[in-house]
Amino acid sequence: MVSKIRKGILASILTALSVTGLLAGFKEYAKSFVRESVKEEILDMTDTGDLVFEVPAGDYLSIEGEEGEPETDVLDSWLGITGYISGNDKACESLHLAGIIEIPSLGIEEPVWEENTKLAMRYGVILMKNTARLESPGNAVIVGHRNTITHTIFDKLTKIKKDDDVTITTPDGFTHNYRVNGTYYCSPYELQNYVGTSSDYPVMITLVTCAREKGNSWRFIVTLIPS
Repeated sequence: MVSKIRKGILASILTALSVTGLLAGFKEYAKSFVRESVKEEILDMTDTGDLVFEVPAGDYLSIEGEEGEPETDVLDSWLGITGYISGNDKACESLHLAGIIEIPSLGIEEPVWEENTKLAMRYGVILMKNTARLESPGNAVIVGHRNTITHTIFDKLTKIKKDDDVTITTPDGFTHNYRVNGTYYCSPYELQNYVGTSSDYPVMITLVTCAREKGNSWRFIVTLIPS
């Protein structure tokens, strides 16, 4: 949950924006501030051994372009945000941590959640069901939003380079090292070609994010192998 200090900062920002009439233009930035603050606190707590974390459940924190994003006007969104930071909206849901992914070259550090829900994708990335578990034999597929407005989550993923280092920390506290062995743009019809297990690498990871610059429903794919 967002700390009192961060809530105070956001409250000040909201006050300033309401006075200047800039609520509409800064709505997504305020939503992102709350989401990122929640996520940062979760990352700070991962060394405590906790595997279950409570996150705000309100759709006023939806990501721009999120599938099934509810139609809310600017005022409703801001009322939801201010209700949360003031402590009036305490609706939360639990998320279960599968691990943490770090890509040092891009400054990316994200919780990997077990839940395959739009809520989980607001606060990190998700481990797709029916794919391998992290560090188990097979291909573990990790999916995340590419938030191009506030440049968060997997927004920078398309800048990754071959042989870049990636680490996965599992809940047992062990860190596992990978390197990039391929990047691809693919249509939705080709995606299935990248989620199987390579016979050359019995343990591997595939990262997936959107690539709308190539067309609707296109995806950017990164394949990782143990280094």
